Amino acid sequence: MTAPELQYRRMVRILPRWYRADREDEMVGTLLDAREAGRLAEGRELLAMLGLGLRARLAAGSAPARVVAFGDTVRLVALLGLLWGVMKGAFSLGHDLCDALGYPRATGLYSSTGEASLSLYAAASVQQLGQGIALVAAAVVPLALLFAGRRRAARAVAALVLVAGFAAFLYQYSFSFSPDLLGYFIPQWLPLLLLIAGFHLGAPLPSARKWWIALTGVAACAFYFGSFVDSDLRGLSWFTWAAALVILAYFAFRRRTPAWSFSLAVCCSLVLIQPLVLLSTMAAGVVDPLVLVQVFLVGAGIAALTATGIVDYRRQTA
Repeated sequence: MTAPELQYRRMVRILPRWYRADREDEMVGTLLDAREAGRLAEGRELLAMLGLGLRARLAAGSAPARVVAFGDTVRLVALLGLLWGVMKGAFSLGHDLCDALGYPRATGLYSSTGEASLSLYAAASVQQLGQGIALVAAAVVPLALLFAGRRRAARAVAALVLVAGFAAFLYQYSFSFSPDLLGYFIPQWLPLLLLIAGFHLGAPLPSARKWWIALTGVAACAFYFGSFVDSDLRGLSWFTWAAALVILAYFAFRRRTPAWSFSLAVCCSLVLIQPLVLLSTMAAGVVDPLVLVQVFLVGAGIAALTATGIVDYRRQTA
């Protein structure tokens, strides 16, 4: 075996075993022929192999059932995670816009007792309104492009948002990578990263009509609650209540597919992690019992979703 052939056989191991089973010799031969003809630029073959490996591991068809289930889960986490981003942004924007118009709120996203009460929102400013609009746009624009069938543009915008968000993070926090900061921001970045990875050229596009309805409904409800509804019954956050309701609705009307169970479990975990990180860094004293109730409800729901996903996965791959 020559050195180039050995090199390419090692490179092909980037691909999953099921993909290499019938294609390895052919691919190595093609690479060797291209090398001899001078058609391969230095390093391009490795990048192409990495891209092919990613697409093979997130395949949507003509692949083992376990691979299809994993790819579908990644794409659903991206879609549901961005819907959650729209919800957060619309809620914040509605809250700040209401303040800017002269309707201040008595309580913030968090409510507690006594002097330990926490609020993420102060008097709204132009900068805050701009941040709320940017937060909504960062989730809506990639989704809208994806629903319109413009896959490349959606991935490019998602990559741009990721780079801009990470650069702003480094600038604001002076290259600090503490667990609490990462625990807060990673749930926001992960759906964008999964959209880039999951919606490759071989992946199916989501049903535009159904997802547009979901996007519009989520944005309208979140904006309404942020603008006009004020209640002390909040506990950890509004979003954890929403996650608990989504879990109940799923078990009432669920589709027996592992992708939905696993993706909802992941997204509900992200919804729970972010306010818990904020609470651990900002709160002082005794934790509100309502927070414990929310954590228990959502945590139990996540465990039930995971168990259901495992059962459905075994049934699908049997």
